[in-house]
Amino acid sequence: MGWHFRQSFKIIPGLKLNLSRTGLSASISSGPLTVNVGPHGLTGTSSIPGTGISYREHFDFATHSTDSHVPSSNPDGQETTPAQHYPATINSAPLEEIRSASTELLTSDSLKELKSLMQMTFEERKDISQQLDSVRHKKIRASTRYQSWERGFIFKRLFKGAFAQRKSEYETATAQVAELEEQLRLTTVATHVDIEKEQAEPYFRMRDDFARLCECSAIWDIKSHQATDQFHERTTATRRIDRQRVTFALDSCDLIQWEQKVPHLRNAKGGDLYLYPGFILYRAAKEAFSVIDYHDVDGNAIAVRFQEEEGVPSDSKVVGQTWAKANKDGSRDRRFADNYQIPIALYGSVTFKSASGLWEEFQLSNPERLTLFLNSLNTFVSSFGTAKASATA
Repeated sequence: MGWHFRQSFKIIPGLKLNLSRTGLSASISSGPLTVNVGPHGLTGTSSIPGTGISYREHFDFATHSTDSHVPSSNPDGQETTPAQHYPATINSAPLEEIRSASTELLTSDSLKELKSLMQMTFEERKDISQQLDSVRHKKIRASTRYQSWERGFIFKRLFKGAFAQRKSEYETATAQVAELEEQLRLTTVATHVDIEKEQAEPYFRMRDDFARLCECSAIWDIKSHQATDQFHERTTATRRIDRQRVTFALDSCDLIQWEQKVPHLRNAKGGDLYLYPGFILYRAAKEAFSVIDYHDVDGNAIAVRFQEEEGVPSDSKVVGQTWAKANKDGSRDRRFADNYQIPIALYGSVTFKSASGLWEEFQLSNPERLTLFLNSLNTFVSSFGTAKASATA
């Protein structure tokens, strides 16, 4: 059939991502045109099929890199955090909200081309999906009209012209559905990811350690913190935090079609983080996301002593006791008749930040597993260079 229902659409049959010690590169091939972007710049190659004639050109463009690094673990660091109860006095200390910047600002300069490709492909898939839904309903109606006469005996013989019209409408709708389904299949961000052995081994080891991290009894997203007024609040804690339970998991994101599952850090406030080979995907909503170079991320990890009033998780250690109302030396303030003891649990805390505005903080019940994961994450990131460039359509 020479007819096409929707002739104009962008086919991306394969974005090939390659991670090596020099960094992340990507190549997009569609017919006679191939675009490759890597640490040494952008190269375009065009060819005339069947002739062996081709043309290759290198393009220079500005790149950006920083000396930032992913968090390292510091199990000896301690930070006292307050229990989750409201003080009797008003705290005048400013409330510091932990939240990343908008997705328009977060993408690393070196990965803006990759984000543009992902955005274009997502919008194309959304457009095709909407049209496909409409045409599928059209096919159902056309099928009902056609089959009602096809199964009968009288109408298709008495009204041959009308029956032929119904049959044509049904065949057209069927062809439209088939073509849009094929277009949707072809419009895919990534179908293949190559990782050099020197990067594959630390990446998958990091993923294994992340899977163990997911088994922590409790994981919290830290949404804000505030310094305490220790004297008036009668507490030994130096700050109060607002936190919410979240879960980590090995998962996949519909923006990147890859057969492997990747570490997924769910976020209670802001975007989720997906740790792909070569870049971090920050997803705030279906159409709001950023792509961040690991080397643009800075942060730290510390052990924290937390006054836990919600029940100490089974995999946490109790390292002390305090009182809901305590004197400066930590002893019980006897002026409060209903004063009670609070266990102090040892947790792990990790913060991810970037100059472009990434700021996410998590608290985990098992600091040993956090240390193991962060060490393997650092090993993986140190195995490859800063991403100098990414892909463009």
